[in-house]
Amino acid sequence: MVNEAGIVIDNALLYADAILRSHTDELTGLFNHRYFHERLGEEIARSSRFGTALSLIMMDLDLFKPYNDIYGHVAGDEVLRQIGQCVKHSVRGIDIPCRYGGEEFTIILPETRLDDAYTVAERIRKTIELEMFTKQIPLTASLGLASWPTDGVIKEELIACADGAMYLAKAMGRNQTCLSTEVLPTPTSLKKGKATQEILGMVYALAAAVDAAVDAKDHYTYGHSKKVAQSAIALAEALDLPPPKIATIRATAMLHDIGKIGIPDGTLTKPDRLTDEEWKLLKTHPQMGAQIIRHVPDLANCVPGIQHHHEHWDGTGYPSGLSGENIPLDARIIAIADAYAAMTSIRPYRKAMSPQNAIEELRRSAGTQLDPKLTELFVTVTEASLSQKVETQ
Repeated sequence: MVNEAGIVIDNALLYADAILRSHTDELTGLFNHRYFHERLGEEIARSSRFGTALSLIMMDLDLFKPYNDIYGHVAGDEVLRQIGQCVKHSVRGIDIPCRYGGEEFTIILPETRLDDAYTVAERIRKTIELEMFTKQIPLTASLGLASWPTDGVIKEELIACADGAMYLAKAMGRNQTCLSTEVLPTPTSLKKGKATQEILGMVYALAAAVDAAVDAKDHYTYGHSKKVAQSAIALAEALDLPPPKIATIRATAMLHDIGKIGIPDGTLTKPDRLTDEEWKLLKTHPQMGAQIIRHVPDLANCVPGIQHHHEHWDGTGYPSGLSGENIPLDARIIAIADAYAAMTSIRPYRKAMSPQNAIEELRRSAGTQLDPKLTELFVTVTEASLSQKVETQ
């Protein structure tokens, strides 16, 4: 029995070792490219389930190709081994350091916000810089940071944002860390030379289709998307966001309810309280909208705002139960504009609130449903606008 038990244990250890080797990059000892994609998908799913933040570091060695060409592949491989050790010793036990390919590395940081991830990235960069300087090797590293769900809700979007930040770090002189927020969101079609007017035309065509479909079901919501867009733009401008970001928020506001196309008429127009099943169905519209927009490359930046505009500051919203600043900025802006537009419009079950009453209701919701700082700024902007209208009348 002891011998048989020993064989079982040996086989289990061999199997575990085989699994580990299949996930490991032989040269650096870090996890490999395939494992990176598996774990990133798993960590995004986990963050979505529990409403926690997730950050991603993309790192590339500066001037590695010339070094490899001059000193040979053997020397280049030795450097990569040393870099792997620098990375491994600079991260926490729960972090997932991987060799992405060539001289590129990635680190998945579970339950880590962007500002904390920056601290880790800088620790890695400085460790590499000191190690290479000590060994008189003329190499440094450039790093880019992105966070879920602010920079993307699927792994491809998150990788693209981190990659863009990394290349910005290289463009700004190498040997530094850049955040995804420093990269202006440029539509892919602009990179290909498509005219801005064509993109805006597509946005407004989609928005018109949404309004036509939803308005046909519920005439009380007529023009709702335009009202939300106007308020969202006013708040975005008050935040002094860059023009490309404001353009993204405008498009997101126009399309935030696109998922309602898939909701039955009776649910949208029902004057009475919804049943649990009807409410459950209605709450799917942010995710349905995100799924629709995700397939339009020029509108990919709108996905986080559309998917999460019903999250609450205190974590009681949907679909992911995100809280605080883990909710994408676009979504927090849309949530305030959406609430104000809804309260100041007629509904089947109530009259429209006055702007003053709606503002008081927003203040009561600050800190629970809505971002308190953004709400106060929105109130300030809206009151100034209302005062200006009174003066001109």
